[in-house]
Amino acid sequence: MIRYSNFTPLLKTPDNQKNLVNKLVDTDYTRLENLLESSRWRSADEETNSIILKITNRVDVGWLREEDFTAISCFDLETIDELWANHSQGHFGFTVQSQIWKTVGEDYAKFSNTVGWRLNYEWQKYSQLKFNLEAPPGHLPAAPFYNLGNEIAIGWAASLSPKLVDCLDESF
Repeated sequence: MIRYSNFTPLLKTPDNQKNLVNKLVDTDYTRLENLLESSRWRSADEETNSIILKITNRVDVGWLREEDFTAISCFDLETIDELWANHSQGHFGFTVQSQIWKTVGEDYAKFSNTVGWRLNYEWQKYSQLKFNLEAPPGHLPAAPFYNLGNEIAIGWAASLSPKLVDCLDESF
């Protein structure tokens, strides 16, 4: 099995407790962590989508636009990514997706084929995705890149890669 990312433990607070709350946007990641710890991948994916919709003020609309990804703070992006990477042993997460994006020459069709969102030239509906570790690397999280109302892929995964690079550059 290919591993695309090297993951690290979540940052610890001075009292050695995981900081899973972003007080600026009143977002608590504890539920997401619990779902990921129990390998409830679909529920975790849907929770990821809910969190991102909340922090981008798109809950009422229910889906994201390309420009919404730039509004995600580095704290939120890195927290979600680390939770996914840590609980999937590096199989899932935005960093994995970003690495695949670069590997396929930033070609969205090739990216979607590689992560399994498109099979045999057919876009997969959200309900057709694999919610287990047998899915291709980078398959999840997927919900933020789908309109869950009609289960259609809306893309924008390419928008996340530059944001993630910017955030990681700020961390060093």
